Amino acid sequence: MMKPFVFTHTVRTFETDAQGLLTPSSLLNILQYGAGKHADDLGWSVRSLHESGKTWVLQRFYVEIEKLPSDNETITLTTYPTGAERILAYRDYKVENEAGELLVKATSSWVILDLESRRVVAVPDNVKDISESFGPKITSLPASRITPFDPQDGPDKNITHEFRVRRHDLDLNRHVNNVRYMEWAIESVPEAVFEKLRLSTLDIVFKAECFYGDTVMSVSRPLSVSSHDYALTQFEHLLYRTSDKKPVCLVHSSWK
Repeated sequence: MMKPFVFTHTVRTFETDAQGLLTPSSLLNILQYGAGKHADDLGWSVRSLHESGKTWVLQRFYVEIEKLPSDNETITLTTYPTGAERILAYRDYKVENEAGELLVKATSSWVILDLESRRVVAVPDNVKDISESFGPKITSLPASRITPFDPQDGPDKNITHEFRVRRHDLDLNRHVNNVRYMEWAIESVPEAVFEKLRLSTLDIVFKAECFYGDTVMSVSRPLSVSSHDYALTQFEHLLYRTSDKKPVCLVHSSWK
């Protein structure tokens, strides 16, 4: 059995929100930083794949948040691959505080993209073999699929925001960084929910790429609101390119 990748991180002020807690985007960046460092150790980094004209692309990310750490708190991230299929490779994560309390569980699926054709290719056998040499899964992807909704359906309840892709939104693959999609999705959550509640789960499915100069519309609508005090609230989010109306990202979020 191979050892997982483990590292500690002290939360910095610029990674926190107005309440001094780690932001969801900072959390995802830390999780993916760990994934990237481990992939580098295993010889599968984005840069090494670039040498063969390929790259890793996140296909789905599911995160369960028990509690977010605060400024200057030290956390420990554990991450490792948890198997692979024909075109999907899986990786799990957990975040604990210094007392060993579990703060976050997450799982993700990844594909390998050919940079010239922009098409998904099969996961190599050596990646599949090594991916099965680590520990058990930490959590599982939801069995239900996320499907796009019609943004014109129930416009009185939908909340929309428009974003133009900037240079600072791009990553090593020269397309919009996946964390940016998450930020754009929850930006359209009502202020009352954002102020009173904490993000509990995120289920993110990435559908298509966006590039510099594209315009993306973020639409959110409530799936359930338990009462006027927002004791438990769920939203579905749709991000699409305005040029061709193509969905680029689908998100479900829950707040409690």
